[in-house]
Parts: sequence; structure tokens; C-alpha cells
Amino acid sequence: MEYLNETFEQYHYALRKAKQSVRLRKRQDKPVHPAVLDDLVNIYDCSIERLGEIDVPAELIVGTKTGARTLSFSYDFMPLLKDKSEFAAKWRAVCAYHLSETGITEAPTAYEYLGKFYIVEGNKRVSVLRSYGAVFITLDVTRLLPRKSDRMAVQAYYRFLEYHKLSKLYSIQFSRPQYYSRFQKALGFAEDHEWTRAERIAIVGFFGRLKSHLERYKITANPSNCLLAMAEIYGYENLTAMSDSQLDKAIRDNKVRLDHGHGPYHIMAVADEEDLGLYSGYARTELKDIDFMISCGDLHSEYLEFLVTMANKPLFYIHGNHDGRYATKPPEGCICIDDDLYIHDGIRILGLGGSYRYSNDTFQYTEVQMERRIRKLRRKIRKAGGVDIVVTHAPIKGYGDMQDFAHQGFACFEKLLNELHPKFWLYGHVHLRYDYRLKRIIEYKETQIINCNTKYEITY
Repeated sequence: MEYLNETFEQYHYALRKAKQSVRLRKRQDKPVHPAVLDDLVNIYDCSIERLGEIDVPAELIVGTKTGARTLSFSYDFMPLLKDKSEFAAKWRAVCAYHLSETGITEAPTAYEYLGKFYIVEGNKRVSVLRSYGAVFITLDVTRLLPRKSDRMAVQAYYRFLEYHKLSKLYSIQFSRPQYYSRFQKALGFAEDHEWTRAERIAIVGFFGRLKSHLERYKITANPSNCLLAMAEIYGYENLTAMSDSQLDKAIRDNKVRLDHGHGPYHIMAVADEEDLGLYSGYARTELKDIDFMISCGDLHSEYLEFLVTMANKPLFYIHGNHDGRYATKPPEGCICIDDDLYIHDGIRILGLGGSYRYSNDTFQYTEVQMERRIRKLRRKIRKAGGVDIVVTHAPIKGYGDMQDFAHQGFACFEKLLNELHPKFWLYGHVHLRYDYRLKRIIEYKETQIINCNTKYEITY
């Protein structure tokens, strides 16, 4: 009876938290109760590995093995039943054990599946501990190993298991398998580097700080992906040295991208000339780490169709001045972004095809005509809050163009460049073999202006 009053108070507190959680998740159109493992997988289709008692981040305890008690809890395991119910009395009894000198001594049992934890026995123990703000909870865990498959979640999970041997962390989990090696690189570690205890504490500490800032801006995407994206944009050491106000600004500047929760993208841009190496038997190998592709024009439909088939990833294209042929045979399976602002997973891509008018052929424009095309896109640009990548066929006047009439750039592009400050400006039209003095990349303030003749890969 020693802790009777506190157990009643704690149950009322937890019940209020549960109701708040249900209201919030309903507004977000998300599940309001813990997930049920039996609804996700047949455990007899999985291999089993005993892990024993381990400390698990409380936020990764997301469900129960069966649906028998799931309606008694909110998604974050706060109790939902009335305080005069039998369930409430048992919950308070567990709470009294927690408050006693010995505390809760028996670890709840759980299955781990794809990096998340599902309680088999001990739901109330988890609920009580979470109501007191436990960050880690000791569970007696059995791991379920799904059959290997092409599913992204399964591939990412098996890559996580390799990474976990190095990091000993469950709290940082990425949605794509390739993000783990990128994260090691972003940290300045070798791919096989085993984290020291001090490194784990520092990284987890900053990750917790970053998550609180992401929550402030209502970014609900995978926070691990956001950590990787920010580390690659700013450099991990620079990122961790930021003050709170600097970190807020960095998040605001990248909010559109972070909202989608993706880490850095590997992008292959192509233009003007086919890469014979990609037409070889090594195409799938060369394209396996590419997230999407961009064509800056003047490539045959068959070539773009081949790339999108081999990579099995999106390909966005604009028209070059020789692409009038697309009118009768556009590249199937590819997405035209000409005269459009297209947003792909938070990356804002502006497309303006065609060259400076030097004949009566299709997709050639005067300066006035190009300015008119840009004006028509301004409303979309304002609505999107800016542009990350500009894709043109012709270059910017004075930046990678040539003196002859056919290969000069547009002056209005320089004005657009100074207005938008995109991360990348990708173009084609000017073949690098025309003049050995031509530069592949020109740095202009915050923008990399890149001649994508044949092919060029960027990370963003």
C-alpha cells in the first residue's frame, strides 16, 4: 500500500498521454494502437536466433506478438482502459513493483523483426517503464530472420545486421542498404571500423539532439535518413559543431528534402552521346547504386529506354535541339520534365530543354522565347520554395558555352541562376571533345554548373 497514491496518479498521467497520442495519430492518419506481429509475418517462415537480454531503445518497441491486448494500449504503449478496470488494477500493481526497492526484475520477452521489437509477454511492464520515460528497456529477445528477398526492407535489414556488429547500436537504422556504408564514410570511418564506446555515446547524443530539432519542424520522416543527409551536406564534424540556431537554419534550408526522409541520392546525368560501356554486359553493375537518372537531351529514345530498364530506376528527361524525333517515338518508361518543375522524393528539379535558335529546327528558342518559358514556371517555383537542380540542354551564357552561334548559351539563364541558387545546374549540347579548354565543372557561388556530355554522376 506504500505506493498506492503514486500508482493511481501515474495511471491517470499515462491514460492522459494515451488519449493525446490517439488524437494526434488520428489527425496524422496513422495507426493508434501497437502493431501486431502475427499480422505482419508468419514466424514459422523465419529462422530464429536467440539474443538473450539486451537493452532496447524504447521507441523501437512498436507492437505485440498477438492482437489479444493491443487495443488496451496506445501506439506508444500508454494504457487506454478506464482506471476502474481489472487491467488498470494489474497495471498499478506492476507500477508498485517498479517503485519498490527491487524494481521490475523480470525482463519482458519479445521478438525482434526487421529491427523493431514486438512484446510476447510483459506488455504492462513495458507500459509502466515507458510512462516513466525509460529511454532503454531490457528485453529478453528472440530474433526472427526473414528469408532473403528483393524487398528493400529485407535488404536494408540484412545490411543493418552487418552494421550492428560494428556500431552495437539499434537506434540508427536506415531505409536503404547502401546508406550504412555511406554513413560510415560520412563519419570519417573506414567501412569495417568498429565503433568505440566514446564514439557511440557522442553519435547517439547528437542524434537525440537532431531528432528534437526535426520534431520542432514537424519532420516525421526516418530520422536516421535525415542524419545521413545532413552529415553529407554539411560534413559530420561541422554538423555537430553547429549551435541550436545554426542547426535550425540548416533544417529549414533542407526541409523539403528532409520531409521525405531520404539520404543522399546518387544521380547519373547523360547528354548528347551514348556511353558504349553502358551498352555492355556491365550495365546493371554500373547502374546498381544509381537512385535516378537525368537526360539533358539529344539522346535516342532506345538508349534512354535501355538505361531505365537496366537500372529499374526513374529517368527524367528534357528535349535537346535534335529531339524532334520524340514527337513520334518518345522514350517509353521515362518522365518528361521539360517546361516543368518536378519534385522527386523532395528533390525539386526544373527542366528547360532546347538550344539557342540557329535554324528552323524543333526545340530552338530565341532569348525572348526562353524568358517567356521561364516566366510561366515562376508560380510553380514559388510554390515549391525554390529549386535544387536545374536541367537545361543549352548552357548559361558565359559559363561553358562556345562562340559559334549554334552553341552559345542563354543570358536569361544567368539571371535565373542568381535568383534560384540551385545546388546543381546540369546541361549538355556542348560536346567536351569540341575544345580541350572546356571545363566539365564550373563552381559559381553555391552552384555546381556541370556539362553532362556523355555521362556524369553526382551525389545529392
